[in-house]
Amino acid sequence: MGAQQSFITSTSSTETANDLWRKENTKKGLQAVGALGASIVFAPAVILALPFVGAYEFSTALESELMTGYPIMDGVLGGLFGVIVSPLAPFYCFLVTIQDIFDMKYTPKAFDEQYLKKAEDMLRLDSSYYNVAVTGCPGTGKEKKKSSLLNGLLGYRAHYTKAAPVGEIETTIEPKGYQHPVLNKLCLWDMPGIGTPRHPSKPFFENYCLGAFDAILIVFDERLMATDIEIARRARKYSVPVFFVKNKSDLSLERKMERMEEGKVKDKWALAVSQLTMDIKDTVYKNMRQFGLDTNQLYMVSSHVMTEFVILLRERKSTGQMKLIHEKVLITNLLDTLANRKRCNSMK
Repeated sequence: MGAQQSFITSTSSTETANDLWRKENTKKGLQAVGALGASIVFAPAVILALPFVGAYEFSTALESELMTGYPIMDGVLGGLFGVIVSPLAPFYCFLVTIQDIFDMKYTPKAFDEQYLKKAEDMLRLDSSYYNVAVTGCPGTGKEKKKSSLLNGLLGYRAHYTKAAPVGEIETTIEPKGYQHPVLNKLCLWDMPGIGTPRHPSKPFFENYCLGAFDAILIVFDERLMATDIEIARRARKYSVPVFFVKNKSDLSLERKMERMEEGKVKDKWALAVSQLTMDIKDTVYKNMRQFGLDTNQLYMVSSHVMTEFVILLRERKSTGQMKLIHEKVLITNLLDTLANRKRCNSMK
């Protein structure tokens, strides 16, 4: 946790996931060099001391733990054991230290009723609902990408009176929940952009009690930012499922199709999707693997397509002619995850 805290304090809104990866690995490399140096410096002392430590530990064991039944004889055996293993002790200490430095395991936090109560009081979060936070880093058009995805999931077209405000600048000042018009127990929360002067990244997760939500959607543009990784890491400690969503993928597909020669490609859209998938795999997918995040929860969607898809579902019309990337898969996996999470929590 200490390593994570150190990167959080220095994370800026312009720092990418690649920047964070390089910085953290540089730090780990320096720690490894320090551990090697300490092992070399203290090796003579450890080698000399271990036989005496072994003799003492063996000779002072409880009577039921004595190997020979005689403390003196056990002390001799302990001293011999110390002589044998003492040359290996510095290497063992070094390996244990390296494992600790590069270990990516985490300890989940226990469910905290007080934490949930704080979220209910501060955000007016109703824990009887399926609460999903939609968040992401600010930037050029990023605010628009986040809120437009939320409107897409709700099935609200642009300028609809009940839709979340959408703009190129920061339009979401405080968290606001939007009850789904069809799935009445689902509430989607439009969260402020992370890493702005008004909403700094360091206390963002705790300030808005994101650990009390049932799922978090992290909306990104072309690449992941360091603050996206921070949110995902903290969510993992609270066992909150995280979905990484690239919005406005239709614009990326259009740019790729424009570069294709006429008449040489039968299905430009399918080829563009394949190319975009490879681009994402070389960048975002790679970042997620580097930080030990679940790559199965990576989606490419279009908020416009999502809106029309949800509207057709609401009107019980066919969606068979729609060109979908991951819009349907995202909705299906999100609802399944929410249902499973509520079921598991009810059994605790």
